[in-house]
Amino acid sequence: MVKKKKKRNKKKKNILKRKKIKNYIKRKNKSKFKSPKKKNKTKESLKSKFKFFINKILTKFKIYVEKINIRIAISKLKKIEKLQIKEKQFLESKERKIQDRRDLLLKQIKQEERSKIVEQKDHLWKLGDRFKLIRDRYKAYKQKLRDQQLEELEIRRKSREEAKAILEQQKAENEVKKKVEERLERYSRNMKSIVFQINKRYLARKRSPLRFVDNIAENGECFIKNEDAPTDKDYLILLFINGDSAVERLSNPISIEDKTDMGNIKKFEPKDIFDASDFIIERLAIMFDNERKLQKSI
Repeated sequence: MVKKKKKRNKKKKNILKRKKIKNYIKRKNKSKFKSPKKKNKTKESLKSKFKFFINKILTKFKIYVEKINIRIAISKLKKIEKLQIKEKQFLESKERKIQDRRDLLLKQIKQEERSKIVEQKDHLWKLGDRFKLIRDRYKAYKQKLRDQQLEELEIRRKSREEAKAILEQQKAENEVKKKVEERLERYSRNMKSIVFQINKRYLARKRSPLRFVDNIAENGECFIKNEDAPTDKDYLILLFINGDSAVERLSNPISIEDKTDMGNIKKFEPKDIFDASDFIIERLAIMFDNERKLQKSI
């Protein structure tokens, strides 16, 4: 049955070939009788078809070549990946071997050390009384070290407590100092405003202006002096509080020294701020009046 089918297929193919040849001969014969214009058109169409066919073949060939190149590149990448995996496996195996060798060496060293320690222990236990003396000495030495450490800890504890006490004392002193500064700052602000008002309104052009210096934060003092005074010691009026400590200063009254009147010192309570400002203004006014009288007499 199969052979019969094959024979039939062959016959059909031969018949088709013959028909194609006959058709081709008919076309040729027809073309002989065509005009030259039509012949040219057919030639051009054939050329264009031929070109299109060749371009198609070339593009297919290029695509085929690109596919081959891609396959080659993929195979190369796969080879590289395989090589990398093998290299990694080789390195890992190498590291394992090195680690195994190290572990073996460590075990051998530990075993040797243990055997040495055992030998030394046996030797020491054989010494008997001598080793006992050494142990007793070691215990005494350890006890001595513990006692020393306890003494050091006690000294540190005491020093910490002393440091805490000093810090607390310093804090208390600082709080008192702040209170003293607050008391003085109210007076200093008044003194500053007095100097500003005098310089602005009441001084003559030829006379040098007054200057206010605030040193309350540094030494608990503030003063008024002439701008052209050579030093801070050549002040006119000084504000301060007597006392060796901040606690004493807090309880003592506020003092104002008037150098315009040969160092006259007057004391004020914290609430008497306006009396103090009146006193300063009065003393400065008397000083300016005396200066004017001297200039007139000259």
